[in-house]
Amino acid sequence: MSKGKYSPALTREMIDQRHEDYIYNAYGEIAPEWTKESGEAYDERKHLAHYDANGYDRYGYSGLDANSNYVGIGEGIDRWGYTEMEYLIMDDEEFENVVIYGG
Repeated sequence: MSKGKYSPALTREMIDQRHEDYIYNAYGEIAPEWTKESGEAYDERKHLAHYDANGYDRYGYSGLDANSNYVGIGEGIDRWGYTEMEYLIMDDEEFENVVIYGG
């Protein structure tokens, strides 16, 4: 498995989720619709429907860091607690150990 865009924690079931399953925001709530007319400021964490019911995007990453702070789309941790950048900077042996032993 190569290091890159997709989290190695993804399973076939997760990959096979439908587009309609990504209706949740970074808080795990169904993202409310936002319009300019609402008068409310747009908040990516709240209004963007980008995550599944478990809080992960199509690539397997959340929008939250290990301390549950919002860090942005695809910038958070995966189910094993690693970010995409952490995978990318791991040496090959460390990466293989994570993949083989599941985190």
